Amino acid sequence: MGRRPVDSRLFRLLWGRLALQFSPEAADALLSVGGLEVSFGAGGRVRQVWAGGEPYLTLRAGDGYFSLSRRAGEVLRRAVARPRFRVVVGRGVELVGSVFARQVVGGDDGLRPGDEAVVVDEDDRLLGVGRVRIPLVFIRGLDRGEVVRLR
Repeated sequence: MGRRPVDSRLFRLLWGRLALQFSPEAADALLSVGGLEVSFGAGGRVRQVWAGGEPYLTLRAGDGYFSLSRRAGEVLRRAVARPRFRVVVGRGVELVGSVFARQVVGGDDGLRPGDEAVVVDEDDRLLGVGRVRIPLVFIRGLDRGEVVRLR
């Protein structure tokens, strides 16, 4: 199946899922990007949202939540106040594949395993996006453990 533009019915569906996963203001921001298109999986369900011809959001089959592209992560970062949906790493940290407990200096204590997060430095510059593995409230004092698996 090919891609088709987002119509009002699809917009409401996407907005509802994004508002549930993130927040209403985040859903508004993520869907304010122009040129949104949707591709469907074999079962006729939404699989990916495209923006400007590039993958933007991907619906995870396992839990029905969206995975963010780097572009979507930047939109989310700009749309919500710190520290919402963020994992903050120290200055000069080189990220390769994952964010580890010793690299984290702050972030959103409300993030739970499986949540999407934007990884930023202390100046709130986007470094990556990924899925949380360990809640930030549990890593205080730890020097080991994968906190976010990056894409």
